[in-house]
Amino acid sequence: MTAAAGTRTGMFVRRAAVAFAAGLAMGAVYWVLGVASPAPPLLGLTGLLGIVLGERAATAARSRLARHRAARSTDPGPSGSRTDQGNAP
Repeated sequence: MTAAAGTRTGMFVRRAAVAFAAGLAMGAVYWVLGVASPAPPLLGLTGLLGIVLGERAATAARSRLARHRAARSTDPGPSGSRTDQGNAP
């Protein structure tokens, strides 16, 4: 395992532990207040999966759009001029 991969793994484990601890804390708050969980567990996990997939899709789309814009701005147009200059006369 490379040092970068080890760092990423360590960051993931740390974030997962914080998320788990936050979930435990909220569960304790619900228990103390006598409040039922706002969603059944399967429905809640499905919602979380949707959030994660949506975040990943948005990140992928943003990076793809940034690469596309960068490629367009550095490639010369058909007349040899740069395309990032807009509609110059």
